[in-house]
Amino acid sequence: MNNKQEDSSFIDQKQSLSQNSRITGMNERLLLTMVSLKNQLRRYITLAFRRMNRAWNGSVPLSVDNLILPLSFLIIAVIYLELLLHLLLYRSVDMKMIYPVLFAIPVGIFAGFLSGLFPYHINRAILWLATGALCFIYIIQLIYFKIFKVYFSFQSLGMAEDAFSEFSSDILEAIKGNLGGIILLLVPLLVLALLLENRISYSRRGAKEQGILLGSGIVFQVVAITALLLFGKGDYSPYDLYFKAQVHDMCGKQLGIATMTRLDIMNLLCRGEDLILTDATMQTDNPPIKVEESRNTKNSSVTIKKQSVTIQDKNSKTEEPALPPTPTPIDISPNIMNIDFASLAKKETSNTIRTLHEYFATAPPTNRNKYTGMFKGYNLIMITAEGFSPYAIHPEKTPTLYRLVREGFVFNNFYTALWQTSTSDGEYVAMTGLIPIGTRSMYQGRKNLWPFSLGNQFQQMGIDCRAFHNHTYTYYQRNETHPNLGYTWKAKGNGLVLEQDVWPESDLEMMAATIDDYIEEEQFHVYYLTVSGHMNYTFQGNSMAYKNREAVKDLPCSSDARAYIACQMELDKALDLLIARLEQEGIADRTVIALSADHYPYGWGKKYIDELAGHKVDPYFEIYRNHFILWNPGMKKKIVIDEPCSSLDILPTLSNMFGLEYDSRLLMGRDVLSDAEPLVILANRSFITDKVMYNSETGEVIKLTKEKLPKDYITNMNNIIKNKFQISKSILETDYYRKVFEVSKDE
Repeated sequence: MNNKQEDSSFIDQKQSLSQNSRITGMNERLLLTMVSLKNQLRRYITLAFRRMNRAWNGSVPLSVDNLILPLSFLIIAVIYLELLLHLLLYRSVDMKMIYPVLFAIPVGIFAGFLSGLFPYHINRAILWLATGALCFIYIIQLIYFKIFKVYFSFQSLGMAEDAFSEFSSDILEAIKGNLGGIILLLVPLLVLALLLENRISYSRRGAKEQGILLGSGIVFQVVAITALLLFGKGDYSPYDLYFKAQVHDMCGKQLGIATMTRLDIMNLLCRGEDLILTDATMQTDNPPIKVEESRNTKNSSVTIKKQSVTIQDKNSKTEEPALPPTPTPIDISPNIMNIDFASLAKKETSNTIRTLHEYFATAPPTNRNKYTGMFKGYNLIMITAEGFSPYAIHPEKTPTLYRLVREGFVFNNFYTALWQTSTSDGEYVAMTGLIPIGTRSMYQGRKNLWPFSLGNQFQQMGIDCRAFHNHTYTYYQRNETHPNLGYTWKAKGNGLVLEQDVWPESDLEMMAATIDDYIEEEQFHVYYLTVSGHMNYTFQGNSMAYKNREAVKDLPCSSDARAYIACQMELDKALDLLIARLEQEGIADRTVIALSADHYPYGWGKKYIDELAGHKVDPYFEIYRNHFILWNPGMKKKIVIDEPCSSLDILPTLSNMFGLEYDSRLLMGRDVLSDAEPLVILANRSFITDKVMYNSETGEVIKLTKEKLPKDYITNMNNIIKNKFQISKSILETDYYRKVFEVSKDE
């Protein structure tokens, strides 16, 4: 038996050795075949270029090692990186992938041109640096997109230190989760190091060789630009993105990372150019806003007290029946200030400022309405809630939020866009009523005049305004930006002391530590920026989720979904404490809470959003749908608003309701309660009106009405939105409000 086992073992070993020999032989033959093919290909390329040389009278000897190899490598490397990153992010390709490929060719040629201008060592360094920089840029875009759901912009370089300090754990998680993609994006460097380093000649090329390269690069760039016409010149077509709109993320998707990066850097270097607006001449009627009251009532919470009128005849003691009360007329005049934009335009020498004056001279204002001054003299607590969304609402786990979204003003179609600088841009939109210009808008305006920020408007009435945040006071340079918006700024590190030094910090602790700062004042306005709802949404990555983990352990959902609800419970507790203190002081009825999100929880896998939503959430529109809490316990009946609206509308709506003096023409949003037509603008310039939902990425139009659309409706709306982006950009970059109000004051 043992002999048989030994024989069997011997046979197995022999078969294994035989098989290994066959595999080794196959590998050797495959290697020899590849080497042979490589040599043949190299010989064919050399012969081809020798023939080209003879056609050019042999005046320029084109070397394979000095020109063909580095040039081919660089072109193929850029094309490879473009295709790979697109697949990693979008998992699909379409016909528009022709543009990243076409634009990759002149990029490779230009890099090849640079790597032949100088002596050996400099050329070698240039080729290595170019390859490394290319790989690094595409890796950065992969990681950044995975974390923030937008592409990195070079205009946000100033935030790099803050990003690394606050998002270091998220960055590490993204690197670990995308390690395979990162390795694939490093392939060009590996190819250069392992296969080409000893085969490339880095000597300086002749002038004619370099001239041919430069000329070829120009030709291919012209070919790529000409090819943009394949999809026409319509809104957000490749042509429009390249020459006009230049929407950052859409450029990256349709034109490629190389072109997006070049346009981004050009925009960074060419700020302050003259403002040029698009022709937008929409002629439509403004239907009155549809306000749906809560059931069993015909009146809103704003009631006009009816006076009982008694008339007594001189000759009789009998009282006549009371006459019907005379209704108080509602002021529906335009919400504007006494600014003569036409006169300002005539005196202006700057083309951009003059264009702004001319734009606002004809911009339609919003009108006052029955809600104007509804909260005049009330306290205002404004809250930007980190990562807040409808999926944070749970009747048992977040009962205060559950109550607030169903009382007061209920906005059924409210949207919070995701802008380039996430939280900071979310604040900027709600606090200034303008569209962010790309990155760091709040910081860029840290010295601008902001006359319509609520902090400055309340200060004009002699009311001290305070702003609080339970994270580092210098993050996003808020220690410079928020005082400029009219607030005394207090956060972690400059006066706010929290018991627990954790990440993220507790909203409840922040509220408990700050309420006494203002609650006894006769009238106050405070602003809170929360942080407990910050990603990561796991029990290990969010200290507030860990703190409240026991309270959500019974929820029938995934661990990540429970963690998200758990961290939002801290916001719920903070609001519960705040309302209790307001009621205790007897001032709840004359205090308004206005709460909105900075953005949806983008740092979360969409599958978890789908899980809590109970269905696959539409990634183009529904994912941005959110709550805007506008609540006052003195309102006896809720008021339901069905028209689409967004964070851009918060400032004008609150300004009107608090009876503040502002000019509605100078803001990009609208008073939601006015008769102005609704318009929701998303970061990629998709939009929603009461008539359509327009997807800028696909060109799809979803009609919301059976009525026939006005002529050129989509084109005109796109032009209006493009102008709003350009106007917002120029207001910020020129400090336009200061010019308007300082000139008006002088006159």
